[in-house]
Order: sequence, then C-alpha cells, then structure tokens
Amino acid sequence: MTTQDQSPSRPLTVRPPLLLHLWCALLVGIVFWPFLSTLFSYAGPGSATPSLILRDMVVPHSMALNDLATARDGLPRAVPQDTVLAWLSPLCPPPVTVSVLMLAGGYVGALGAAALVRQVVGRDGDSGDSRRGAWVAGALAAAVTLWNPYVAERLLQGHWSVVLAGVLLPAVAVSAMRRSPASLVALVVLLLVSALTPTGLILATLTAAVAALVGAAPRRRVFTVVCIGTVGTVLSLPWVIPTLVTAGADATRTDAAGAALFAAGAEPGVGALGALAGLGGIWNADAIPASREALAPVSTGAGVVLALAAVVAAVLLSRRGRLRGAPLVWLALASVVVPALMSTAPGITVTGWFLEYVPGAGLVRDSQKFVVLALPGLIVLLASAVTPVVQAGRRTAAACSTAVLALVWVAVPVLPRDLADLAPVQLDGVYEELADQVTTWQDDHGITTRTLLWPPGNYRMIGDRPALDPALKMLPGRPLDPGYLIVDGALVDGDPDTVAALNELASGEDTLADRGIDLVVVEDGGAGGNGGVDTRGMADVLREHDELWSSGRWTLYAVDR
Repeated sequence: MTTQDQSPSRPLTVRPPLLLHLWCALLVGIVFWPFLSTLFSYAGPGSATPSLILRDMVVPHSMALNDLATARDGLPRAVPQDTVLAWLSPLCPPPVTVSVLMLAGGYVGALGAAALVRQVVGRDGDSGDSRRGAWVAGALAAAVTLWNPYVAERLLQGHWSVVLAGVLLPAVAVSAMRRSPASLVALVVLLLVSALTPTGLILATLTAAVAALVGAAPRRRVFTVVCIGTVGTVLSLPWVIPTLVTAGADATRTDAAGAALFAAGAEPGVGALGALAGLGGIWNADAIPASREALAPVSTGAGVVLALAAVVAAVLLSRRGRLRGAPLVWLALASVVVPALMSTAPGITVTGWFLEYVPGAGLVRDSQKFVVLALPGLIVLLASAVTPVVQAGRRTAAACSTAVLALVWVAVPVLPRDLADLAPVQLDGVYEELADQVTTWQDDHGITTRTLLWPPGNYRMIGDRPALDPALKMLPGRPLDPGYLIVDGALVDGDPDTVAALNELASGEDTLADRGIDLVVVEDGGAGGNGGVDTRGMADVLREHDELWSSGRWTLYAVDR
C-alpha cells in the first residue's frame, strides 16, 4: 500500500495542468458570477443592457467622458478607471469591459498563485511525488487567492478595481521573480491593468519590487527594483499630474476624523489583528458578508488558523534554513501588523495627524485595503507547509487538502450568495433621458456645462442598493460632485465650493449664477419632497429659474444669467 501511495503515476504527469486550468476557471465562475451574469445579459441579440451598481461601484451601461472622468475638475477620485471606461463606452459597454477584466484577472491571478507555488517551493526534484505536491499546493493557492474575505468585502464595498489588482498580486510576484523577457513583459501588462486605480498600482508595484528581491545577484536585484519603480512612477502620472495641476497638493489633505472612521474593524472573537490576519476587517460593517457575520467566530477564526499555520511554517522553515521567498513573507507580516497598529488609539492619532497635514496621506487612510499584500507571502508559506505533507501519500494529500479547503470555505461559507447584491440591474431609463437633455443644452450653448445635483450628497438609493449617483458618470460636461462621505453619521471630506453652493441653495440664497452653475438637476419631483431634506429654500430659488424638462422623478432647471 505504501508503495502504491508514493509511486508516481503517468496520469499525474499529464492531467494536473489541465485540471488546474479547469479548477481556476471553476473558481472564477463561482466567485465572480455577477460579472459572468453581466456578460450573458449582453450576449444575445436585443438583450438587456444592465449596469453594475453597488456602493462605490457605479458602472452604468453608458458613461460620459466628462470632467470627473478625466480629472479636469477637482481631485481625480476615479482616474484612470473611469477615463478608460468612458473612452471605451461608445465601442464597448462599461459593464462588459469591467466584467471581462474581472473574469480574466481572476483567472490569471489564480493561475499566477499556482505558478508562484511552483516557482518558490516546487523545485525539489522532478519525481511524481514532487509534481503532485506542487500541483495540489497550486490548486489550494488558487482557492486562497479567490475565495477569501478580502475579495468579498471589497466587492461589496464596490471596489472592483482594487479586487482586480489584489487577485493579480501572485501573478505579479512570480513575474517579477522569473525575470525572463516574457515574464517582464507580463509584469508590465499586470502593472498596467492594476494601475486602473491608484491603490491597485501601489499594491502591484510594491509586490513586484519586493518579489524582485528574491534570489538573483544584488546588482540585478537593485536594477530590477529601480526599473519596477520607474514603471510604477510613469503609470501613476494619469492621477498624479491632475492632482497637482488641477487641485494642488494641499487639496489632498483630508479630515483627521477619517483615521478613526476608516480604521480596520475588529471582528468577533479575533479582534482587529485576527481579522486582518484572515484577510478581513473592512471598516464598513455593511460590506461584511452576511454568512461571515452569521457564523462568527467560527468564520473569523478560520482565517486566524490559516494565518497561524503560515506563521508556524515560517518559523520552522527559517530555523532549518529553508525559508524561500522571505521578502514576500516579511511583506505579508507588515501588511497585517501595520494596519492593526493604525487601528489602535495611538495609531489613529498619528494617522489623523498625517491625514490633516501631509498631502496625499488620504490614499492610505483606508489601511485595510493594503492587507491583500499578504496574499503572495501567505501562499508561499502555506505551500511550503502543504507540499511535503502532500508528498507523503495520496491519503495524506487528500486529508491535508480537505483541511485547507475547509478553512478557506468556512471563512466565507456562502460567498456566491453573499455577492448577490452585485448582480447586474437595469438602470432607470430616465437617467439616459436626463443625460440627453443636458447634452442638448450643452451643444446648443457651446459651453462645458456645470451641473449641480440635488439633494445634497453623492450617494443615492438605486432600488434597495446604496450607490454613488449614476448621474455623475452619465452626464456630460462638468457635473459637480460634493465629494463628501457620511460614515457612522460623521461628515468626512467634501469639495468646499460645491458644498457651499448646496448649503446656499438649501438656505434660499441664490448664488448659482455667481458660482458659474449652468444647470440644476433636482431628484424626486422637482421642487417637491426629497426624502426628508428641507426643500423650501431650494424651491424658492429655483422658482426664479427656467424649468427645461421634467420626468416626474427629475426636474432640470437652467440658471438665468
């Protein structure tokens, strides 16, 4: 029996690569099913044209290349991702573009995780046992990459481009480590895709730079890191230049209160450190998967068990001098510990000071989003622990694989169902009518239209989903985004000029023309009720201006000069 368990078999040398591809494709289809559903919706002739709408993810079926998308007005909050989506919008509906990116990115990321395993721990021979250990560990790494709290929480928050960059990190790491011409080209492509969002570019560039420190001669390491840093700097220009030219560095300083509001959240039974170790801990409680909450502390503890197994593996391998990929392991440790420290009282104080006085510090106030940097190091350590166990025999391999998969699964027990709110929805056709009306007015007057949206705030309820106002993505010209957030009842940030214009309008002070506003869009029945918002002052002001169009839900006013 022992001989049979340990002897290589020919099918294992042929089938695992194909099975691995099928496994990765299956994982992508299950986890990212809302994006697959979106593609199916657009596939047939005369099919529906749904949108992807949830919190910060607002991807309508058509987008305007307006001043928000190109960062010609205010801070580049969604640049360059909205620039790319709006530019491609006439050729390819934005939901299709996003869905293709997510599905392809998930597949490449899962395969990259398996490749990272083979690169770091799969080089101990060419026996059947070694190959079996590498393939099984690779399949587990693919599962860890796609099925985890970080993916679920960030998708529920609407951060699709951050998730895209996060799942690509194992592929980024292995490309930087291989250093062949083909892998370096792949690395540039991966950095380019990750650069759709500033956070994604930071994640990918930092991972690539750290992975480049693995192996190779010191001079080659330095040269590779410098090249990676140069590419990362160039790819950051689409949002750095607009920030400096349009808004100025001082505009990137933000409210110190954001340090506490966006700190990593503690989870039942494990606290903030345990939540981060399990790749969870998002600040927004509404974005935590329902199944993870319902099964806590079992679900939250599962991630801690995996993290502890990785730590034990790191200690044992380090003592034996067999720890490979050490820079990635140290990066993983830092990406968990630093956000945990930032969530403590002293950490919040220090972070608040940086937010208030250091330009650009707001980019890191949501520190939990950087915990995904732990993914490549976690994969390396788990693979290092799993591979020798798998090589001990098929029964042992099955038991080990089952245990790891069970821990991965329990962390988010019904992840696909948890992502039901991400399913594509049909956006009210009146949004398109509104965009057409604004476009017509803008073309008739030959100017870039400045449009103010009422009621105040940039969040709306789309059906039963909270989301950024789709009008900000669909209206041409310069729709004015107030830019503030309300977190736990506290007001954070905000564009001072737009906020002032809204306050003046609410108080009945007509400064619209003085502030260069051309159009005002009022939602929910013109000058009537607005969900509890006092509209008396607004109604008095707009009564003196021309009503251009009304749908019953929206009314469009032109400001008299």
